[in-house]
Amino acid sequence: MNTSRFLVALGVILCLVLSPVIALIPADTAQAQPADSAWPMFGQNPQRTGRSPYSGPEVLELKWSFTTGDMVRSSPAIGADGTIYVGSYDNKLYAINPDGSQKWSFTTGHPIDSSPAIGADGTIYVGSRDNKLYAINPDGSLKWSFTTAYWADSSPAIGADGTIYAGSLDAKLYAINPDGSQKWSFTTGDMVTSSPAIGADGTIYVGSWDKKLYAINPDGSQKWSFTTGGPLTGGEVFSSPAIGADGTIYVGPSDVYLYAINPDGSQKWSFTTGGWITGGSVYTSLAIGADGTIYAGSLDAKLYAINPDGSQKWSFTTGDMVTSSPAIGADGTIYVGSYDNNLYAINPDGTQKWSFTTGDMVVSSPAIAADGTIYVGSEDNNLYAFTEEEEEEPSDEGCFIATAAYGTPMAEEIEILREFRDEYLLTNPLGQALIDLYYGVSPPLAEFITEHPSLKPIVRVGLLPAVTISTVAVNTTLTEKTALAGLLVLVSVGVAAWATKRRGRGPEYNQG
Repeated sequence: MNTSRFLVALGVILCLVLSPVIALIPADTAQAQPADSAWPMFGQNPQRTGRSPYSGPEVLELKWSFTTGDMVRSSPAIGADGTIYVGSYDNKLYAINPDGSQKWSFTTGHPIDSSPAIGADGTIYVGSRDNKLYAINPDGSLKWSFTTAYWADSSPAIGADGTIYAGSLDAKLYAINPDGSQKWSFTTGDMVTSSPAIGADGTIYVGSWDKKLYAINPDGSQKWSFTTGGPLTGGEVFSSPAIGADGTIYVGPSDVYLYAINPDGSQKWSFTTGGWITGGSVYTSLAIGADGTIYAGSLDAKLYAINPDGSQKWSFTTGDMVTSSPAIGADGTIYVGSYDNNLYAINPDGTQKWSFTTGDMVVSSPAIAADGTIYVGSEDNNLYAFTEEEEEEPSDEGCFIATAAYGTPMAEEIEILREFRDEYLLTNPLGQALIDLYYGVSPPLAEFITEHPSLKPIVRVGLLPAVTISTVAVNTTLTEKTALAGLLVLVSVGVAAWATKRRGRGPEYNQG
């Protein structure tokens, strides 16, 4: 048998055999996995690294702000279609379009401190202080709700198998199936406000107010626990752990230490912040840069950058406590909020890139969209969207030759030329190329005209065709434009016919 024909036949047979098998795979398993979006959950990914594949704005501009009915401490998440989801203390989860308009809102029974997580099918999971974890359809309708015994402030994580993990102040971590049924629960010694992180091997890491970080197997059994703090130094683990590329788990409890913990539960190192007396506790979740640098905010009003070996790289001082968790852009810029009402953008070397002042404290953690927009909430009741400052269009003085010819940039003819430029040339690649060419060659010509005033009347006459065409294009309706174009075609045809006829009457020339 011909080898190539055999391979083709084998491929066809395999497709026939495997296609019904594939069809039998449960759809829910894939549907509940994290959404393929720029920022589907708190910390961007199940490892909670806070690292984005996209860069934020270099020069800041406020794109819009969306006002809710109360403070926004929830950190936003972004759906695959760009919709932004964020909770508010007005008891609502909001879905906001990328242009800042409201898509819908979903009302719970109490304030929402939890940050939403989005599944691959668009389902939004979020906890509320009415003791429930909600699953909400992309259209804003309720899919299901799961009841805990106390507030569900923990931000959910979605596992590779579709399981949703969320903590509660009832001292439990819950594993919930995609249909809303309980898979298992794990009991800690105190409240769980920490948002769970999921390792590459499926291990779930979560902190508790009992001063422990727990490693839990996917079946709900305990793998190990790590005790933080001491009897007099706090140590309650409020924040979410973050997992490095090598499996190291980083966590900042409410004492003066940031801990690096090996995958087997042993301590790798600890880093001391400003000290208990000076308020150096680490309440925020951490972020991990592409180079392994760990970023942690502290109550001593500093953001710390810590090398993978536990040594300090630098610290950046804000005006008040840092309880916002950092987000990192693809270019290494760190974004973090502060109790001083500011959102900061900090360069990888620890210098400030920019800051924006909101109307109140920024506890919400930023999210970075695929187009570089930064979303963050504030206790002034707003969700803010920040984008790159737009480049200014060519200035009025940019019509160099016309300005030199007419002696002022305010001439009516120049206004017409500007309108034509903006409506017809800047809206297409060819027109933009012509504009670029004009601005490249016109300044020296304009300077020459200015130095020789006698040329101005001549140049104005030369500009008449351009001004006339621009006037017709800008100040006429579509019907009028069509009629003028038709008239121009008729005139052109008439002129061509006349020229041809005239040529036929001309003298004949002998060739040879």
